[in-house]
Amino acid sequence: MQTELAKKLGIDFPIFAFTHCRDVVAAVTNAGGIGVLGATGFTPEQLHIELDWIDDKVGDRPYGVDVIIPRRFEGRGERDIEKQRKLVKAAIPQGHRDFARKLLDDAGVPPLPPGKKLEDRLSMTDAVSAPLVDVALSHKNCKLIAN
Repeated sequence: MQTELAKKLGIDFPIFAFTHCRDVVAAVTNAGGIGVLGATGFTPEQLHIELDWIDDKVGDRPYGVDVIIPRRFEGRGERDIEKQRKLVKAAIPQGHRDFARKLLDDAGVPPLPPGKKLEDRLSMTDAVSAPLVDVALSHKNCKLIAN
């Protein structure tokens, strides 16, 4: 099923599969579509490892990476992750934190272990998303950045 879009992208079928599983990205890409790896939650180093693996499995076929890049958020434009974390954290009222902690306590959910921070998963900011995009673009077969 050749469409104009498929021709432009160099694929056999206009099928895009969004997934966090590199195996699915490779399978869809090798089947003639475009597998798109969800990069949220990866560090740049982890993403590079995943994309190296995909590159090895798909040859010269194109694939994509999906990175969350919000238009507006607290601290937009700040590339220092620690400064950005502080800005985001400061924007959450203490009453909201207390309410969430009570819900978690009532449900028996323990606090995070020492050394672990919820903001370690902060991935919807320039400081985190820009390096992921840089890694994706460093792979020659990554032909699509989705948001």
